[in-house]
Amino acid sequence: MRVLIVAQGGADLSPLETLLEERGDTVVHVLRDVEVPAAWRAGACPLVVLDARDEGSRVPLVRALRSLPGGNAAVVLMVAQRGALHTATLALEEGADDILAWPLDAEELKLRLGMAERRSLRRKSRAGVPFGDALRDTLLAVSPVPTCITTLVEGRVVAANDAYFRAFGYTREEMLGKTTVELHLWDRPFDRAQVMERLRQHGAVRGVDARYHTRTGEVRHTLLFMGLVPLGDEPHVISFFPDITPLKQAEEELRRSEVSFRTLIQSLPDLVAVFDRDARVRYANLKVARALGYSDVRELVGKHISDMIPPEDLASADARMHEALRTGRNALQDRRMVRRDGGILHVESTTFPLHFDGEDSIVSVAHDLTERHQMQARLRLAERMASVGTLAAGVAHEINNPLAYLTANLAFAREELSHLPAPGEPGVDPELLRSLADAQSALAEAQQGAERVRTIVRDLKTFSRVDALEDSVIDVRQVLDSTLNLATTEIRHRARVMKFFEDVPPVRANESRLGQVFLNLLVNAAQAIPEGAPERHEIRVTTRLGDASRVMVEVADTGVGIATEHLPRLFDPFFTTKAPGVGTGLGLSICHNLVTALGGEIRVRSAPGKGSTFQVLLPASEHPRVEPEPLVVEAPVVEKRGRLLVVDDEPLVCTALGRTLRPHHDVTLATRAQDALERIEAGEHYDVVFCDLMMPGMSGMDFYSTLLKRHPDQARRVVFLTGGAVTPQARAFLETVTSPHIEKPFAGRELLSLVQERLARV
Repeated sequence: MRVLIVAQGGADLSPLETLLEERGDTVVHVLRDVEVPAAWRAGACPLVVLDARDEGSRVPLVRALRSLPGGNAAVVLMVAQRGALHTATLALEEGADDILAWPLDAEELKLRLGMAERRSLRRKSRAGVPFGDALRDTLLAVSPVPTCITTLVEGRVVAANDAYFRAFGYTREEMLGKTTVELHLWDRPFDRAQVMERLRQHGAVRGVDARYHTRTGEVRHTLLFMGLVPLGDEPHVISFFPDITPLKQAEEELRRSEVSFRTLIQSLPDLVAVFDRDARVRYANLKVARALGYSDVRELVGKHISDMIPPEDLASADARMHEALRTGRNALQDRRMVRRDGGILHVESTTFPLHFDGEDSIVSVAHDLTERHQMQARLRLAERMASVGTLAAGVAHEINNPLAYLTANLAFAREELSHLPAPGEPGVDPELLRSLADAQSALAEAQQGAERVRTIVRDLKTFSRVDALEDSVIDVRQVLDSTLNLATTEIRHRARVMKFFEDVPPVRANESRLGQVFLNLLVNAAQAIPEGAPERHEIRVTTRLGDASRVMVEVADTGVGIATEHLPRLFDPFFTTKAPGVGTGLGLSICHNLVTALGGEIRVRSAPGKGSTFQVLLPASEHPRVEPEPLVVEAPVVEKRGRLLVVDDEPLVCTALGRTLRPHHDVTLATRAQDALERIEAGEHYDVVFCDLMMPGMSGMDFYSTLLKRHPDQARRVVFLTGGAVTPQARAFLETVTSPHIEKPFAGRELLSLVQERLARV
């Protein structure tokens, strides 16, 4: 028997060769695998011994042997190291017949060689039996998938089952005798060359993904299995084509679904991240990366949740994730996250389990609440500011009461002192006259101070929005003057104020709201300038006629300016570049809304380091400004004495009014409206009734309503005193009644003139 021994590298197998020669076998010895085909062509070898004692795999050589003519009939023995026989098991699976353990045992070797000889004889006896029609037809008939037998070299179809013909859409006659290339079955012609090369190298092809064209041109996906079989003494190829087109379509749908899923996740406005069971990031959308201060999602993948959660919140977050894994329920909670720069991000997070990319995972979907938290904080600040405004209105009202009797008493004192002897009159002590002159000067200065307080209170009432909100024709220069008075404290340590007021037509607006716009612009201008060097900075306030005959008010500063990227968002609600607690981000937004509502426009020019200029443009009023007619007219030459009633809950106001009025009229004082009503009910009649509007118990409004019902003649003689109508009810009342009102504080001469005007109507 001809025996081929392949001893890679010239390894010593002399004991085996000696035994074979003693048996009378012819030994063909090769030293390299590549020499095997040449030795085989010299004569087929029923027995082949392969040295497999080194670490190299003998599988490719086994496959190559089986692909040689007559190679399937050869008996292949593997020589493996005793104690490491497992190294040859893969070769057994690929077509080797048996294993010889090295070092060789003589008795075992004889036994193995005898078994190999008998196996070879059996194969030789079957070699004359062709892969006949019966076996071929049985194999093709029982195959559940498209199956064909082709020639090894050309790929010519020699046999196939019905499933094969149905799969490709051809009849048996159309396919038999044709090559697969001629039939244009391969999606790409070079695919067959690659598959056949693999078959020649490994002796088989298992599960190669291949694409074929049917007769109609449809592309079908198959898993290709190929092996060598003898047919008519020539090696042929048997091929199995299980159709996996539905599976491929499902995979494609899944791939598209996954692409759509990832596109959806990337498009969501929320932060979406997928964590593994160890709480490490597996996947995240770009929103997560940007929210946490990263430029690329890949920087997040692999990070532990502890890198994104404050240490004090880590235990709670970890417990929620494990609870979601354990129970499968969603877990919703407010959560803090740590940005890359250490800043805190507030989110509302939902976590739930999901099988993601073949693994149990936790998905976190979070909504960024940071802006909402900032908005809530700014709203709370805005509410406090609104409360301060309401408080300011109340303070203005309360100041007006003592200010009323302060100014009245100062005027009375100065009037009384004016009747004293003049300097130089005989019998008057010069020192006393000098003291009286000093006292008059002091009273005059005190009266100037009281008048200044009165102006401040008036401006405070204007900007606390306690007055009616109806528009009227106003002069913007007067509003600017009042606004500058209020903003003096904020400005004086930062800059000088430069006013350039040109004559401009009046505008139709609400004085309070327009003042709010100007005050905000002035305060912003001041806050843009650092403190400590007012001589080097200025705030320039200008009025002039702008384009389209609109009235322009310009506020320019020499402050730090505004960054270019912030200009588009400058009028957005809650947007601010100021430090927390300094600004709410609402001021400019409110200004923009107020100016727009008036049909105007607000513009801004600014650059970092070069200051800012805000322009407010308002349409000029179509009607000229009408100054209100004064309530007080010049007193007649002949003064008429009248009977007066003064009702005010502030005793000192009553006393001051009495002191001012009693030299000229008969005055009755009452600190309760109920007491005054009882006097009138008792039959007392008055020419003029001065009544405070806001009083505890019975208010001036209630007092007037009662008089109107019971004593309408006395109701027509009421003049209201008010420190500022601080309630909507009070404002509405003053707008509806015909009786005049005079605001505290008031000058004595103004009061006396008003009395004479009212007496003239009696």
